[in-house]
Amino acid sequence: MITMFYFIVFLLALFMTGSFLVRNKNVDTVYILFCLLVTVNCLGRYMQASSETLEMAIWANRFLYVGGCYAPLLTVVILSRLCDVKMPRWLVGVLTLYSTIIMGFVFTVGKNDLYYSHVALGHGNGFNYLEKTYGPFHSLYPVMMILYAGIMLFYMVVALRKREKISFRVVLTICIIGFSICFIYIMERLFRTDVNFLSVGYLIGIIFMNRYFERVKMYDMSINVSGSVEKMKEYGYIAFDTEYCYVSSNEFVRELFPEIEKWYIDKKVPCSDSELYRNVIEYLYHWDESRDEKKYIAVNERLFQVEIRGLSYGRKEKIGYLLEFVDRTLERKHYNEELLIQTVGALSDAVDAKDRYTSGHSKRVAEYGRMIAGRMGKSKEEQEEIYRAGLLHDVGKIRIPAEIINKPGKLTEEEYNTIKIHSVTGYHILRGIAQDGQLAIAAKYHHERYDGKGYPNGLSGERIPEIARILGVADAYDAMASNRSYRNALPQEVVRAEIVKGRGTQFDPAIADIMLQIMDEDTGYAMKQTDSMQRTILSVDDEPMNNKLITHIMKDEPMYKIVSAGSGAEALERLKEEKFDLIFLDVMMPEMDGLETLRRIREHYQTPVVLMTGDKTLDVSSGFSALGCDDYITKPFLPLLIREVVHNMTERTSIEG
Repeated sequence: MITMFYFIVFLLALFMTGSFLVRNKNVDTVYILFCLLVTVNCLGRYMQASSETLEMAIWANRFLYVGGCYAPLLTVVILSRLCDVKMPRWLVGVLTLYSTIIMGFVFTVGKNDLYYSHVALGHGNGFNYLEKTYGPFHSLYPVMMILYAGIMLFYMVVALRKREKISFRVVLTICIIGFSICFIYIMERLFRTDVNFLSVGYLIGIIFMNRYFERVKMYDMSINVSGSVEKMKEYGYIAFDTEYCYVSSNEFVRELFPEIEKWYIDKKVPCSDSELYRNVIEYLYHWDESRDEKKYIAVNERLFQVEIRGLSYGRKEKIGYLLEFVDRTLERKHYNEELLIQTVGALSDAVDAKDRYTSGHSKRVAEYGRMIAGRMGKSKEEQEEIYRAGLLHDVGKIRIPAEIINKPGKLTEEEYNTIKIHSVTGYHILRGIAQDGQLAIAAKYHHERYDGKGYPNGLSGERIPEIARILGVADAYDAMASNRSYRNALPQEVVRAEIVKGRGTQFDPAIADIMLQIMDEDTGYAMKQTDSMQRTILSVDDEPMNNKLITHIMKDEPMYKIVSAGSGAEALERLKEEKFDLIFLDVMMPEMDGLETLRRIREHYQTPVVLMTGDKTLDVSSGFSALGCDDYITKPFLPLLIREVVHNMTERTSIEG
């Protein structure tokens, strides 16, 4: 009966160890050894009960001690990990040596009386056992058990003190099992029983180790995560179990959210009105793994992306959740800078489109300003800042009436004073852009003169902000090197003479010298407005009246020449003969309709195309765009709309080119 009991205990230990290994992949060596040692201990107990000779019983006793000597050592190693209090290497070495010395004495049983002074094969009620009389060195084993009990007590106290940082429940369970084994051993020594229950205690250890292994491993995983990212200064994590109980976190996230210090491991997070609870913990409670959604939280002027992923181990699909906090501040800053650049570019194009005679002026001023800044030794960031300011230095012209900006002749004094307001208007438009305060400064002061005779405030010398002094030279240069309604770009030698003349009066002398140096290197006079003043537009419609209507609308715009075509085929022939800046193309035409014509145009040309249709109910925006259409308008035409489309499409094309 007792032999069968030992056999069942051994089978259970073997089964638990096997299932433990099958259910968990990449199991830690410490846990594998613990389970194997306990299984060997149970095997030794069964072998001794079924031994038929003394020699076999002695060998079975050696199996018993393999588990009895080393399993407690592995237990305290596991506790040290859970309590995050690493055992000193020397202590591990001493304990290992101590256990090995005992094992050495155990292997002398039957050969001398050092460990057992006398051994014999005893017979009980259906089972055998080893009758022994303890020798002088047997006391080493109970001393070892007391030593391990003391170490476990130490870790239990550590766990009690750090219960908000570690899993006190798991540590307490392992310690109770260890104390129970020690208690069973003491009782057997006191009452000298023939039936041994230590193997049962070890079996319970395997059962509980299996029960808590996933949780123990979860803590180890969190520690591994912490270790692997400890050098990353922009990463934090919080681990939870499947019941949403707090498991662990790293120092980075605890500094972000000091309230975590008050959380208890193995307990749910206390409900609060904090930013962390409302925006993160409640997000975890309602997290749906199937939805790919991004969560962001702002902490101390930094932006963090909160990512949740399930923690799994082995064949267990999920043992908890990991909340990761990834610093996206720099990425968002770059995104904002890109957005700022795009916005600046769009505003710049809008300004240049309003002044039809100086297409690309803002971009050229920006480029010249960047070149000057580079020669002055400015950093890449400072050069880009000056470039953006150059793009928007004339943004205030948006508020100036177009008829004044585009007036062919000389301006009246009142008109000139109206033009001068654009610097202040630009300042007020741009000062709300917090990412780049220099934009507003450059817009306001780029018409100040070094001698103090400029506007709007009459600043002089170095009282004028440096960025405005740089763009002032670049702006004046491009004004002379650009086309006007009454003249083309001035010759390079004339422009150079004017820069020399303005040195020290209109311009900062040092910056003027840099501009002169750049000009002297531009031997081919490439730094001027090279695009043609005249824009040629092709109007394609089988109704001659529509072509005449577009021509009539644009008759007061000398910059634009209108060429007509009565069919798609004629339009294609025209394109072979002449270069166009814009094409108006009717959709409904006989033989070859507008869409087929557009398809053929796109095979060879990238000229902007605006489709014309009389069907106001047709949802054509996406379909036309797929064919390569840049815009579309509906009939009957509004003259103002036609002019606006022409101005924007042709000037934008010129600027981009």
